[in-house]
Amino acid sequence: MKTEFTNWMVRFENKSQNTAYQYAQSIDKISRHHSEVTKEYYDLYNSSDLLIIKGIAAEYGFGGKYSDFGNYGNGTVRNAIATYVRFLERKNSGKEIGKIDSDDLELLTTETNQVLAEENLAGINFTYERDLQSSLILQAEQLFPLYKIYGQNKEGIEYSIEGKRIDLLLEHKSEEKMLVIELKAGVADFKVFGQISMYLGLLGKKYPGKEINGVIIASEIDESLINATLTTKRISLKTYKMQLILEEILI
Repeated sequence: MKTEFTNWMVRFENKSQNTAYQYAQSIDKISRHHSEVTKEYYDLYNSSDLLIIKGIAAEYGFGGKYSDFGNYGNGTVRNAIATYVRFLERKNSGKEIGKIDSDDLELLTTETNQVLAEENLAGINFTYERDLQSSLILQAEQLFPLYKIYGQNKEGIEYSIEGKRIDLLLEHKSEEKMLVIELKAGVADFKVFGQISMYLGLLGKKYPGKEINGVIIASEIDESLINATLTTKRISLKTYKMQLILEEILI
């Protein structure tokens, strides 16, 4: 089903190979997350109950109880499950996967095109954020010399706690301290403050003997986020600068 879904996105919805791959992977992420938070195993790719899948899609959509996870990758997860629902609806209708007819054209326009701009931006930001995260992981101990990535097997990379996923969790090399890193490719506003505050609270419950602080790193910090962080010394703000280096090719 996963391969069929991927091919359908490329052929029917004209998505790029990279976007189709990310969406297909996101369905697996939702299956794992949903199984973890509900304590009941559920594999979306092995389910044929469209009504249940639509219900799950609503949970990860705007206003859903798992909307924070749905927002992962600048909405990639949310858009992936919505696209998967469209795929299953077409498949269940008995129409040939991969071809578009006149009856579908209006539906495709009204349902798909309303998220095209968001999907394109999400794809760009998701890839960029991934690149930034990779750079941050590689340079973590240079950027935060008193800390190292949490865990013997670097479990601090996309650290999972109670169904939430932390970009990077660091631990102090000599003291009982932890540092939560939240990375945003674009502008970070006051909503990120609530997000990282929740992470600090969850970690505080799990590790009551440790001092836990957070850092928000973004390309730009909105004034609303600055105002929000005036209420605590536990969360600091940083912006990143990317540097382009050219190397001469000797011929």
